Parts: sequence; structure tokens; C-alpha cells
Amino acid sequence: MSKKKETEIQIVDSQTGVVLTVGKKTVAEIKLTADEAFDVLVNGKHIKTVKAYSDALETAIKTYNLSL
Repeated sequence: MSKKKETEIQIVDSQTGVVLTVGKKTVAEIKLTADEAFDVLVNGKHIKTVKAYSDALETAIKTYNLSL
């Protein structure tokens, strides 16, 4: 049987939005744009722009999970 490993993702406020971290590693950033949308950045690369914060958070976490 395989053991399930739990990963804790921390969401920390920054001056430009929020930063998602696992331990000391930055997983993604979510930044608020001028037109009230949210940019999702992973490793400094723009992944997607969405209208809702919850969608941006979901996109960031999915991208992190797929990169494992």
C-alpha cells in the first residue's frame, strides 16, 4: 500500500497580491491586475489570468500538483 503524503501550502499576503509557499519554496504568486482580474504566476512565468480569486488559487494549486 502506498502512503499518502500531505503537503501544507501556505498563503501569505505580499504588497502585490499573495504568495503560495511549501516550506521555504515559493510555489506560485497571485497578483491583482488593474482591471480587477488575477494573474497566476509560476516560477515568474505568467500562467493564466482569471476573474475570481478562488479560480486563481485553484489554478495555482493545480499547476503545482501537476509539476510534482
